[in-house]
Amino acid sequence: FKEIGFLPEAFINMLALLGWNPGLEQELFTLQELTTHFSIERIHKGGAKFDFEKAKWFNHQYIQKADNTYLAQALQDFIPIEHRNHIARPLLEQVIGLVKERLYLLKDFWEQASFFFVRPLQWDTASLNSKWNEKTNHFFEQYLQLLAQTDTWTVSDLEHQFLDLMQRHELKKGEVLLPLRIMLVGAKFGPDVFAIEQSLGKEESIWRIKNTLNLLAS
Repeated sequence: FKEIGFLPEAFINMLALLGWNPGLEQELFTLQELTTHFSIERIHKGGAKFDFEKAKWFNHQYIQKADNTYLAQALQDFIPIEHRNHIARPLLEQVIGLVKERLYLLKDFWEQASFFFVRPLQWDTASLNSKWNEKTNHFFEQYLQLLAQTDTWTVSDLEHQFLDLMQRHELKKGEVLLPLRIMLVGAKFGPDVFAIEQSLGKEESIWRIKNTLNLLAS
């Protein structure tokens, strides 16, 4: 179970409730709380039934509550070895904070977050066909110029600049936010798109947007 990405404290919590009922509505217990509440009288007479999905639920709860520094260490074995020593710890912890609500097992991390550290192998431009036209193309050409002149690279500033430009071009969020996500991620998933942009940095964000525009043009 450790090898597929269960945290030990989550697994202990789940195991404790197999065959034992504390008589409370509470399901998440620290080891100290389990020690305090446990009594032999509350062990079930019937056999315990292991539910893998429920076990994953416990793990998901613990991942969301866990400190990002702790998770950064726990995740080391789930990052491909060729990338493991090339990811700066502050960036890793920042990305964990963005994606951990999507993780049920630690092995989910690379699938959910690899695009922060490695350029996508392909871009889902097919999903842009219904939204792409001369107007949206011109918007993103203007957006590239705006990013190139941007000195402040915070989530709030990036969002404000994008939405302001969107309004000036008389576009709706649905017309431009999904394209931006696909440009940065390569696909239609991930956390807040401006948090992604901030984490990728200026140079990489501009490169990915330009690359997608070139793909669409061809």
